[in-house]
Amino acid sequence: MTIKGGSTKRKRTCMSIVEEIIALLGTFKAISLDEVAKASLMRRKDSKYILSVTDLPQILPEIRPEYRVLEIEDQRSHGYVTHYFDTPDLEMYQMHHRGKANRHKVRFRKYGTSDLHFLEVKTKNAKGFTIKNRVKTNGMGASILTTEEEFLLSHTPYQASNMVPVLGNQFNRITLVRLDQSERITLDYGLHFMRLDTDQSIDLPGVSIAEIKYRGLLAGSPFSNALRGIHVTPDRFSKYAIGTSLLRPELKQNRFKMKIRKVHRINEQYLNNLKSELHA
Repeated sequence: MTIKGGSTKRKRTCMSIVEEIIALLGTFKAISLDEVAKASLMRRKDSKYILSVTDLPQILPEIRPEYRVLEIEDQRSHGYVTHYFDTPDLEMYQMHHRGKANRHKVRFRKYGTSDLHFLEVKTKNAKGFTIKNRVKTNGMGASILTTEEEFLLSHTPYQASNMVPVLGNQFNRITLVRLDQSERITLDYGLHFMRLDTDQSIDLPGVSIAEIKYRGLLAGSPFSNALRGIHVTPDRFSKYAIGTSLLRPELKQNRFKMKIRKVHRINEQYLNNLKSELHA
């Protein structure tokens, strides 16, 4: 299941796309972390999209007049590390697979190059809203401490003693905020998933996950319109659910099969195009 890196030439070709994205981000007006906090939308609706990382250089210039990009310490793309927790029988994964409302995700997340770590709970309610609550922690815990259990119990039905680390992921994130702060966009790329109980992992360098977080209606979003222009439509996507499915093929995953095929198709097309360029 582990996908190893390619040759040095391939890595340089991959980097050329990332460098193009970073260069384009340099043409956006910046927004600070304090300003982004005003548009954090902890209770919001969201719309997700699965696209190729090669689509980003096409979309970014088109939406530039309408959005600012998060800049922290002169950086406009930031690395994230996440560890997801679940019960030993993966109850939260199973609830997601069954499409149950009022389901949860529990995770530790490290934000960027800073020392910011949070224990976070995301809840999807019956009205389709995503509600995120979080509390600062001292690091990426191998377990949920008893001192953190009060927070966990206040937002989920789960006890810390019945939670185990199951999946990790790493990715780079671009955060855009619309000028009127009515929506916030995250663009994730460089996806890497790993099981936390084995050495299995998978890289998806060709896949990007976009998410629009908004209140009210999505109609009129310049970013949504730009995606529609390249025939990319909304598609529900959970990093936890899809990453778990990819690394645990023995689990029930009928609900995710089309998304898994789409992810593989986008990633394989990207890698095949790199091979063609190297042999051109």
